[in-house]
Amino acid sequence: MSRKLAAAVLSAAVIAGGLFAAPASAAKISNGAACSKVNAMTTVSGYKYKCAKNSMVKNSKLTWLSVECLTAVSQYQAAVKAQKSVGNVAEQTAQLDAELQKATEALASVTTAYENARAQVTKSQASLNASTNASEKLALSGALSKLANAVLILSGSKSKLSAQVNDLESKKALLLSAPAAFKDSISDAKSSANLLCRKGY
Repeated sequence: MSRKLAAAVLSAAVIAGGLFAAPASAAKISNGAACSKVNAMTTVSGYKYKCAKNSMVKNSKLTWLSVECLTAVSQYQAAVKAQKSVGNVAEQTAQLDAELQKATEALASVTTAYENARAQVTKSQASLNASTNASEKLALSGALSKLANAVLILSGSKSKLSAQVNDLESKKALLLSAPAAFKDSISDAKSSANLLCRKGY
């Protein structure tokens, strides 16, 4: 083979290789690959990457991180922040217990007054029906009207206090379940971040 022909074949091979082989820089871009320009963006094989530091890695340096990785890290950080926002669960539970006890006692007192008022209405109604004295019937009628109004007021108070007690009980149950729920949420988010941020992805 002449030198000219050999050179032509070699040139064709180099050109073909350049046409079909992936650029060297693109092949190197994946999670964990070093980069130098912070917040730089690039797309490789349909996947988007950003040059940033992985906050889940101690002493992290600038590396390419996939958009999925960054989203998972943000979700993990949000879960940790949510857990901290709850504060001292034991202290809040004690406060709720005090409010719940107060509301429960008030409900019991109002319920007793409500039942007594209803009994008085029944008794006064019976006395009114049995009375034949006009002035006595008038007095009983006035008393019965006041008792009926008291029953309505006490009924409304009873309903409000009952709703308050139910609300406090729900808040307490939610608060008591918060630590376990946040722990699971953080664990899941961390697991997802570790999976999606693994090197080479």
